[in-house]
This record gives sequence, structure tokens and C-alpha cells, in this order.
Amino acid sequence: MLRLLQALDEGEGVALTRLAKRRGERVSVLLRELTLFSEATLGGVTGPGWVVLQVDDGGRWTARLTPAGRAAIGPGG
Repeated sequence: MLRLLQALDEGEGVALTRLAKRRGERVSVLLRELTLFSEATLGGVTGPGWVVLQVDDGGRWTARLTPAGRAAIGPGG
């Protein structure tokens, strides 16, 4: 997932609808999966902060890698 996000991100994040289409999954599934890579705290455990999720005024979700996420993937992704 992180490698796909890195490949599709052109600097402004990637629409979750685009990621969902590429993965053949629903946006809600991707939202749950990407939340695990964010800084969200679930069950008392804080995630690694590799992904930032944002929603705009129209309700469209985007995801982007943080510098920590890019480092986790490593050079050459």
C-alpha cells in the first residue's frame, strides 16, 4: 500500500478513490488500512505516522506519505 501511495503521489497526495480503483477495494477499506499507518491512536496504540489523511469540504479523502513514511519504504521504494 505504501509503495503504491508513493508511486501515485505527485506532491499533493492521492485521492482515495484513485487508490481504491488501483487496488480493487472500497474507499472505506483503504481508509481503515491507512489509518493504521497514520498518527491515530487505536486501542491505546499510536500509529507510526507514515501517512496523513485529509478530507476536503466536499468530503473527498486524500492520503500522502510523510517523510517518515518515505524513509520507512527506503530508497528506490
